[in-house]
Amino acid sequence: MVRVLFVCTGNTCRSPMAAALFRSRRDRDYPHLTFVEASSAGISAVPGNAATQECVQAMDLWGEDLSGHRASPLTPARLEEADLVLAMAREHLLSIERISPGSLARTTTLTYLSSREPEVSAFLGDEPVKGEEELRSRIGEVLGRLRKGAGNEGYLVDMQSRSSDIMDPIGSPLGVYLGVAEEIDAYLQGAMRALFGRPLGGSARL
Repeated sequence: MVRVLFVCTGNTCRSPMAAALFRSRRDRDYPHLTFVEASSAGISAVPGNAATQECVQAMDLWGEDLSGHRASPLTPARLEEADLVLAMAREHLLSIERISPGSLARTTTLTYLSSREPEVSAFLGDEPVKGEEELRSRIGEVLGRLRKGAGNEGYLVDMQSRSSDIMDPIGSPLGVYLGVAEEIDAYLQGAMRALFGRPLGGSARL
C-alpha cells in the first residue's frame, strides 16, 4: 500500500475534501492504482469533530459523501507511515517539522507539487506508473526534483510565496467552499500527473 496523507488545520474542511477528490480522480483517471490510499489529518484537529456542513454540502455536489467524516489529529505515527504528505498551506509544514522532523523530506504542499508538474513530467516522462514499487521509486524522484527547486530552508516548497497555500474556508458560505473544492481539484490534476504520469482512463476534468 502506498499512503498519501493530506494535512490541514482542523481536518474538517480542506484536507477531507482533498482526500475525497484525490480518491475520485484516482478511481476515474488511474483505476489500476488500487494500492494507493488517501487519508487526511489536522494539526489542531479535535478527534471526532464532523466535517463542516458547508464541506459536506460542497462534496455532495461533487458526488462525494463526507457526512460520516470525523476529524483525526496529526500524530508522529500518521506522518511516519505516509509515503507522501501533502499539506494545504506552508504553516502546516512548520507543525510537521515540530511533530516529526524526519517527515519533512516526504512533505510538500499540494499547490507546489502541482506547479512543478511540467518540469517533473519533462524530466521523468509521463508514462503511466503501473506497479507499487515503480510508484515508490517515482515518488522518491519527484521529491528529489522538488528538493532541487526549493529554497534553502529545508522545506520542499516555496516558503516565500502565498501561492503555496490553499485558503481555509472555515466560517465561509457554501460558495467559497465550492471555489476551494474547484481549486483543490485543479491542483490535484497536476499533482497526480506528476506522481502517476498521464491518466489512463475516464474523462479527467480540465
